Amino acid sequence: MYSISINLEDLQIFYIMKKIVLLITILFVSVISTACINNLAVQELNNKAKEYMANGEVEKAICRLRSSIDLDTSIFETHYNLGVALIENKEFAEAQTSLKNAIQLNPDYADSYYSLAVACEGEADQIANGTQQSEDKEDIAQPEETNTEKTLTEEQKTKIVDLLNSAIDNYNKYLIKQPESKDKDKIESQINYINSEIKKYNPSRDNSLADVESTASQTQDED
Repeated sequence: MYSISINLEDLQIFYIMKKIVLLITILFVSVISTACINNLAVQELNNKAKEYMANGEVEKAICRLRSSIDLDTSIFETHYNLGVALIENKEFAEAQTSLKNAIQLNPDYADSYYSLAVACEGEADQIANGTQQSEDKEDIAQPEETNTEKTLTEEQKTKIVDLLNSAIDNYNKYLIKQPESKDKDKIESQINYINSEIKKYNPSRDNSLADVESTASQTQDED
């Protein structure tokens, strides 16, 4: 049995929505390989992805991680790492798919929920700013501080609200699994901020929104 080590330094992603800056530290996790027939190839691909990420060559890392998944879809760490790389590359919609796959394979890994929340916020922000379909992934121009939501269609507003609600849900799941997280205060503040953003897109929403603790408690009961 082999161990695929991907011990990168913290990937610091500065996620910006409006004037709120939340420092998100997402780690590449070590891949504990299975006894699959393509084990050596999976090792090589993941190690190469590590090198590319360390050098800032995110798209090359994404390519290697996808190839690794093609060889063995059962390793949750590879799905998680792909999700992290896609977030770094601002491919938030695809990142959500990868992170959901990671959660399905290992629902106990808390950082998957944290990262999924970030990806949901990222896609919502792209829709709100009209940058979702941009071909320039390295430098997406941000619009001036204007009331851009007035130009959105009702379908887009609904999508944004759904994504922001999903972000809240996944932040709460993370807090349930990591109740002593050092980022707890930041996440709770971000949840409150997201709730205020949802009201902008859905002003008819009930103002008596559940607070962080009651929402988390409800999520825990469902689990």
